Amino acid sequence: MKLVCIIEKKIPALREPILRFARRFEGVEVIESLWDDPSEADVTAVIRRIEKNGPANEPVLQGFIEHKDAELLAGSFCPFSAQGMDVFDNLRIIGVMRAGLENIDVRAASERGIAVVNASGRNADAVSDFAIAMLLAEARNIARAHHSIVGGGWQVDFASSATTPDMRGKTVGLFGFGAIGKALAEKLGGFHINLMVYDPYIEQESVAAFGGKLVDKETLFKESDFISVHARLTDENQRTIGKAEFSLMKKSAYFINTARAGLVDYDALYAALAEKRIAGAALDVFDNEPLPVDDRFRKLDNVTLTTHRAGATLDAANNSPRLVFERMRNLIAGSAMEGLVNPQVLDDPKFKAWQKKAKETLDL
Repeated sequence: MKLVCIIEKKIPALREPILRFARRFEGVEVIESLWDDPSEADVTAVIRRIEKNGPANEPVLQGFIEHKDAELLAGSFCPFSAQGMDVFDNLRIIGVMRAGLENIDVRAASERGIAVVNASGRNADAVSDFAIAMLLAEARNIARAHHSIVGGGWQVDFASSATTPDMRGKTVGLFGFGAIGKALAEKLGGFHINLMVYDPYIEQESVAAFGGKLVDKETLFKESDFISVHARLTDENQRTIGKAEFSLMKKSAYFINTARAGLVDYDALYAALAEKRIAGAALDVFDNEPLPVDDRFRKLDNVTLTTHRAGATLDAANNSPRLVFERMRNLIAGSAMEGLVNPQVLDDPKFKAWQKKAKETLDL
């Protein structure tokens, strides 16, 4: 059985952990194949383009064509399109070493009897740590004070100085309560805050386990002192946070986004910040990355900006391939379905027959 690992040429740091964990998949031949887009010098531009437009407009990878007999395929940010899947003779599992699925056509995979496994939860600690850091950096003017000192100054008065808050007793609203939201809720417990959650896909019991309250969107924006976004971006929730939501926020409230820029109307957010209708924001994601030199957000005095680094830790990089290859193996063995994005494929006759044979071949 052949497993093709697509290695992003412009992200060499991913190569070692991907191949190391892939080679722990006993009984499987591991093939390394490089992917690159020579038309773009910056890999983030390629990734954002695929996330925005989907995989269909990207060329089929040469590695697919060269290894069309592969039954297992894994990659991080490369495009997994319907036309790419059609290259293979008997592809049955695609492993995506990230939580987002913007670069894979999941519907096409399901229609072809191909299971999709992702690394959901891989960076829950990394992003939740970062969200807390961003919240504190903005509310306490940490980054701005540092910038003042290294620039030769000693600034002590900032736009929000008159209302700089403690955390204790404040209400933190989480927009989305998946793995990252839950990790953040657990860590926030030490600050003795009040927790509110908006997530239409969960029940009150799951929030109550963290001492929180499940509320509607209007209540979250109206009553929170801090709002941190942790929802997955879908076709249904594009720009779901906009003028109406920001108009509900307290003038002393802060907005943190370490999830996806597409969830937020950044025009409305900019207006709320520029007009001081909210106290501040901390942003790790943007509609255009890298952020243009003359971008309007750079000129604000009540926003903390970072370069899409929330999930970028060594541990998260190792977690991605470890989780994906463990989940692929478990799926074949039928022992666990964690990370399986399209469970309906389990009823596909082609997949069922292949799974039975693969389980026997690998002696699982």
